[in-house]
Amino acid sequence: MTRRAIIVMLAWVLPLAGAAVFFAWQLRPASKALTWAYVNALIARKFPQVRQISADELRQWLANPHHAEPLLLDVRTSAEYAVSHLRHARLIHASEPVAKALAGVSHQTLIVTYCSVGYRSSEYAQRLINDGYSNVCDLKESIFGWANRGWPVYRHGRVVHHVHPYDAYWGTLLQRRLWAFKPPK
Repeated sequence: MTRRAIIVMLAWVLPLAGAAVFFAWQLRPASKALTWAYVNALIARKFPQVRQISADELRQWLANPHHAEPLLLDVRTSAEYAVSHLRHARLIHASEPVAKALAGVSHQTLIVTYCSVGYRSSEYAQRLINDGYSNVCDLKESIFGWANRGWPVYRHGRVVHHVHPYDAYWGTLLQRRLWAFKPPK
């Protein structure tokens, strides 16, 4: 390709690429505009097969001694889990194969996934469904929604009052007083 052909091609490609970046930037939600309605709609659109369970429904289920306790899967990082998690939740690394992560767990077991806001956990719930697990749901609004209601989160079996905010952008959905990037010493 000649130097002139490269220059002509770049004269067409660069403005188009710039326009694509500009429009993608314009379509992103502004950090001040990030809302639960936006996040919930995004998750519903991206993962239509994943059943969502509200925090109220899960709390009632857990409080009923006649219900079997679901397997709670925390689909966050180890650092996030170390700050706090739901009681009896099991940390799952999203990159770990489902068959390895859930070896020995019946495909009929009630499984509830959660993360910070519900995207990563819905993605993992979809993987579980694809692997044949039939009783899977995701906690709508995940641990942020749970903690925002003032409900208990745990570290080492004790109630704590902090949640890892993931980052400053997604953390806008978590009450600021609950933020902790590291477990308090």
